Amino acid sequence: MKKEIFVAIISILIFSINAFCIKDLAEKIDYFIEFQEKPPEMAAVLHVNFIKVMPEPKEAEKIVKQQLKIYGNKLISHKKERLATKKGIKYKNIIGSAWYANETNSGNYIKIKFQKDLAAYVWLGKIRKIVTFPDYISFLKKEKDNKKLKGKILEKQIREQNPQN
Repeated sequence: MKKEIFVAIISILIFSINAFCIKDLAEKIDYFIEFQEKPPEMAAVLHVNFIKVMPEPKEAEKIVKQQLKIYGNKLISHKKERLATKKGIKYKNIIGSAWYANETNSGNYIKIKFQKDLAAYVWLGKIRKIVTFPDYISFLKKEKDNKKLKGKILEKQIREQNPQN
């Protein structure tokens, strides 16, 4: 009796493990990832390339966000998301998009839009969050404006400390 229960439990465990492995294998066959590391001052690029079937925009969006989170956390764990420079700490961002490989023309990729005016998401290393591409552009403008403001404040402080000039 104990032997039969043991065999049944082992069989269930083996079946469960195989089911999870097959699920992962089936998901990876439909797409592949291209990750391009860029120089420290530039954002990295992540392409999710679908090869057999063009997915629904919501499914492609979900996979791109999932991969951005994986690669963003990978950068954090390898300490590559931050770059210490003379001007301060520069955080690594990742721009992610989805593409469909057209089988009739192997060199021709079609960009998948998630919504009407949205075809990319961005992992912001500084706040460790995924945002839309237009929000990323706004974030960069805001950072640039903040940097200019800090520079002006610093200049004013220097002039106040050195009234001779």
